[in-house]
Amino acid sequence: MPDQEQPRRRRRPQASEKPQQEPPRKIVIAGDDEPDWLVSADNTSGAASRRSAQTDRRPRQSTAQKETEKKETGRTRTASGAGTASAGTAARQPRTAQKKSARTAAKRKPAKKSKKARARRMRTVRRSIVGVLAAAVVLVLVIIGARAGSRLMDIKRTLDRGDGVFYPNIYVNDIPLEGRTLDEAAAIVSQQVTSLISSWRITLRTQDGRSWDITGKDLNMQYDVADQLDQLWAIGHTGTSAERYEQVRAVEEEPVYRYTTLTYDMSGINQILSQIKSEVDRAAVSATKVYDDSVFPPYTYTDDVDGQELDITGLSEQIMGMVDRLENGVVDLTPTVVKAPVTRAYLESQIVQLSSFETTIGNTSTEGRFANIKLGTEKFNHLIIKSGESVSFNKVTGKRTEANGYQQALELAYGEYIMGWGGGICQVSSTLYNAVVNAGLEVKSRTQHSRPSSYVDKGLDATVQDDRLDFVFKNNTNADIFIETEYYKKGSYYRCKFTIYGRPDPNGYSYKLVSEVVQTIEKPETVYRQDKNMQYVVYDDEEYVYSKGEDGYVVDVYLVTMDANGLEVSREKKYTDTYKAVAPVTYVGITPRETPVPAATPMD
Repeated sequence: MPDQEQPRRRRRPQASEKPQQEPPRKIVIAGDDEPDWLVSADNTSGAASRRSAQTDRRPRQSTAQKETEKKETGRTRTASGAGTASAGTAARQPRTAQKKSARTAAKRKPAKKSKKARARRMRTVRRSIVGVLAAAVVLVLVIIGARAGSRLMDIKRTLDRGDGVFYPNIYVNDIPLEGRTLDEAAAIVSQQVTSLISSWRITLRTQDGRSWDITGKDLNMQYDVADQLDQLWAIGHTGTSAERYEQVRAVEEEPVYRYTTLTYDMSGINQILSQIKSEVDRAAVSATKVYDDSVFPPYTYTDDVDGQELDITGLSEQIMGMVDRLENGVVDLTPTVVKAPVTRAYLESQIVQLSSFETTIGNTSTEGRFANIKLGTEKFNHLIIKSGESVSFNKVTGKRTEANGYQQALELAYGEYIMGWGGGICQVSSTLYNAVVNAGLEVKSRTQHSRPSSYVDKGLDATVQDDRLDFVFKNNTNADIFIETEYYKKGSYYRCKFTIYGRPDPNGYSYKLVSEVVQTIEKPETVYRQDKNMQYVVYDDEEYVYSKGEDGYVVDVYLVTMDANGLEVSREKKYTDTYKAVAPVTYVGITPRETPVPAATPMD
């Protein structure tokens, strides 16, 4: 055992031997020198004996006197109620005898002791006190010695349990070290930590099935076994015997647990994580807009692709925690999604349908009118208008001439329908006008017809004429405008349709024109015209109703703004159109009919 104080052993008495007892001390006292503090065996109370010894100090009497006094005393006690046998006799004695006995007792006085007797008595008392004190001291020393011997034996037995081994209730890494030598403890703890390091493994795994392993070797893991064992060995093995004893007793009350210190190098982990990051990270890919004239608007789009980024800072902290706990397991790598700066949805949202408007072509139209409407509609198909650019209707359609593919048809000119090249083109301009206004574009120039049109509401038409009347609008958005047109037949009617695409309104608004007739002007009286060319009638008694005439109108036109839910936000009056009343026109012939000549009567 290490250097430690060996408690001195004491010999135990054998079973056959009895402890030696000190013989009781005897005090010899002469009959005449009996001390008054001694208690008689006849007395039941020591205090009472002492009181009697102090109060009844009389001179010695002869035997006859004692007997006489004893009888008188018995009579006296009996008279006071202490006696029982002679109670009746005492009661019958005359009062004179009782009083005489009392006076005789009162006259008696105790005899004084000599000075020499009192000195002997004091010496005897002192010797008795000294003897009692000496006996008490001896008894205290015996008790103290017994207790000291018992404690020394307990210390020896307690410390002997750790002679060359660990004491109980001492643990390292939850391994009990009781009864093990320092070398044995080092061996078993080293084996444990070596096994832990060799079996420790973390697998980093991605969702696509890739994985990477991190082992204790990658981190240069090491355990400091000696430091903890040395600290635990010191319990009960260092210091004086008393100090060691207190240490062992403290461990018995509360076990001591220590854990070996794990050291590792995270620089290797950082290199592994950096390599994994380079393999996992992926840059986001923005969507693109590709010009494609096979569709309209003439663009197709590539899909955007999300990227991903691995946060190795947070991952490093997670792995460090598992290392500290020596926890095995699989760590799923969940990279952070990185959105593409430009998505396909965003690009597609930049070109949306702003408006669509169509009109129906009447069945009474001539073949030339159908052809002119179709040609004018197709002139605007797939037209792209740059931001800030103005569009002239006449410039896009070109002059309505035979060389440009137009045909003759009825057209309204100067309030009357006449045959002209490009007749019906105003239905195309009126349809485009409503589509432009509904798209929120700026109208630069527009002229009403002289008479209301049958294909749009009053106040919503736009007439055009070569080199004189034009419809002009401007792209006032900050993006391109795309116009798509259709000339098609639906049911029994042909239709002219304009659809405009572009950047959505920043407020999500949509627009439309609404007209309100505020005044009706009655048509004038019928106008009769002579058909000098005999185009409709010949004779003056014939009439041809060329036109029935029309009432005139005063119309207020409003621009209505609606929100994304179709609810009206505002209503703004834009202009007032006035359509003059048109008198009916009737053609009459100018050739009088000849008077018929009567037939000749035959002569006899």
